[in-house]
Amino acid sequence: MKRIDNFFNINSLKGRLHFWFLSFLALVVLASAIPFVFLEIHHQREEAKENFDKMMDVQQLVAETWLKNRKAYITSLSQSIELQSSNENKNELLKTFARNDNEFLGIGFVNRDGVTEIYTSGYTGIDVSDRDYYQEAKKGKVFVTDVIIGKVSKKPLIVVSAPVYDREHQFRGLVFGTIELSTISKVMQQFQDNDRETYLVDGTGMIITKTRQGKVGELLKTSIIENAVNGSGNHSYYASSSGEMVLGSYRWVHNKKWLIIGEIKQSTIHKPVYESLLIFFGIILLIVIFGSVLLIKISKQVGEPIQKVLESTTKFAEGNWGYRIDPSSYKDEVEELQELSGNFNQMADMIESYIYSVAKSEEQFRTIMQYSSDMITIHDTSGKYLYVSPAGKEILEYEDEEILGHDSYIFIHPEDREQIVKGHEELLRTGYVVTTYRIRKKNNEYIWFESSVKYMKEQNEDDSRLFTVSRNITERKMVEQQLQEANKLLKELSTKDGLTGIWNRRSFDETLDKEWKRAERNNHPLSLIMLDIDFFKAYNDTYGHQGGDDCLREVANAIKNSIEHESDMAFRYGGEEFGIILPETDVIGAKTVAEKVRSTIENLKISHVGSKIQDFVTISLGTATIIPTKYKNADSLVESADKALYQAKQEGRNCVRSYQKD
Repeated sequence: MKRIDNFFNINSLKGRLHFWFLSFLALVVLASAIPFVFLEIHHQREEAKENFDKMMDVQQLVAETWLKNRKAYITSLSQSIELQSSNENKNELLKTFARNDNEFLGIGFVNRDGVTEIYTSGYTGIDVSDRDYYQEAKKGKVFVTDVIIGKVSKKPLIVVSAPVYDREHQFRGLVFGTIELSTISKVMQQFQDNDRETYLVDGTGMIITKTRQGKVGELLKTSIIENAVNGSGNHSYYASSSGEMVLGSYRWVHNKKWLIIGEIKQSTIHKPVYESLLIFFGIILLIVIFGSVLLIKISKQVGEPIQKVLESTTKFAEGNWGYRIDPSSYKDEVEELQELSGNFNQMADMIESYIYSVAKSEEQFRTIMQYSSDMITIHDTSGKYLYVSPAGKEILEYEDEEILGHDSYIFIHPEDREQIVKGHEELLRTGYVVTTYRIRKKNNEYIWFESSVKYMKEQNEDDSRLFTVSRNITERKMVEQQLQEANKLLKELSTKDGLTGIWNRRSFDETLDKEWKRAERNNHPLSLIMLDIDFFKAYNDTYGHQGGDDCLREVANAIKNSIEHESDMAFRYGGEEFGIILPETDVIGAKTVAEKVRSTIENLKISHVGSKIQDFVTISLGTATIIPTKYKNADSLVESADKALYQAKQEGRNCVRSYQKD
């Protein structure tokens, strides 16, 4: 030590104390600063990756949900009655749908030959049969294309399509919506600022949305794209196309056809490190000044002011962010202590500003949750409500104490709970799920919800959360139910006889074919009764056609009420002729049913002065029974029953005869 003192010509005790104090302090600073720098850089990088992952997950959720909504919108259009028939209102329907969703450039209809009949924003008569979306529609698939070039506009577009079928389930064509790339860019721009951005590329690296890395349509060749294609390295630092070092991450969407690339500047990640170092060295500077004063003064005059500074820092550490040292209390102290006071106040200003910035960011997040028209909720992993946005309270009408802390399952319609349990299991397994269900309002009314749920897993399971965005789709569900009821009514009108109200000839043919195949598959007997009203022409001549219609209705109603089994069905075959199909019924059973029908009609005693056998209406019936095989067909059963009916007429009418093969 003496040699060092002599080498630097430090002769005074004061100088040596200063020298060795400063030397020791320098060693301490280096020993602590070097690991601090490396640890802080590592911490900031890991924190940046974690925050970046959350941002990318949200962006992926937004992109997937946006795509899903576009597909659902086109699918709902493809199922409309106007498109399933030759309705002339198709053009107006497509225009209405196009106005209701301005994210589509246009909506169109392509016929079964692949020619555009209607397009709300362009030309018609264009042959698109060579396009992928036409080929996929013929396979019955809802499809979203890659970026394609419009045949007329020559602009890059994305097409969402869905097949259209008529009531006989025959392919009639497809309905499609076109989306400009600028529309998708708007979806992606919510996470863009001067330091970070997200953008879309396809599997080849072609840019789909606006980005600082190049123009739409250009090919990017960066390491993050290569990692994504090879399925490796979800995070990496690399030089962007502008030459700046960035941290990149990716997420696949659209069935791994599109790639969301997220990039944040490396300088932005390291900025907190530099700020921390500045604070660190500022504190060291304060310590140096403070130590120098201690060495020089070593007195109560120095001790008391330092104690005041310590008390001030304690108050600040306890959360009193607005606390500052009054400079007037140091006006008579040495200059160094006055500077120490000023530096403390500057540091306090910086920390308070940082805390205010964090609070402001949190407030902005809460504002989004407060004013969203969709219901936003946060749950623990068991499903208990931890937070409900104001929109949720407005929709469900519950107060906080009536819903917070309660299990979400108790509000779900009992018929939907099993599906919700399965969805919950899938959510914990995959991290994301979309479910549709009914939920109970405070007035016990159930409404329909469509919920998108994201599972945010933390290392501590108790800190894991379920973030849910729910939309009231009750009106949509009501429209769907009305469509279903309308389709049911149309089907019934096409299968019921307009005069008698029982099943018609078309239903007879379809039912006989279905029951024939079932009986053949199960090796069961199948019976058929054919009957008609005796001397019905004379009845019409006597009582007129109105009287004949009344008679047919009364006879049909009596036949329908005479059959007991749910599987037995009565049909109007044509004119005054009726048929009864009896699945799993043998010869004796068929005769029994036929005799019951005959006697029921006879007991009605409907006056018939034109009959040659009775003064009231009677019927003749023929039965046939067969066990179907692949070597026979249903027509043979009808033919046999007709022969038995003919025999009944030949043998005096008002009787039952069964077909017996000679």
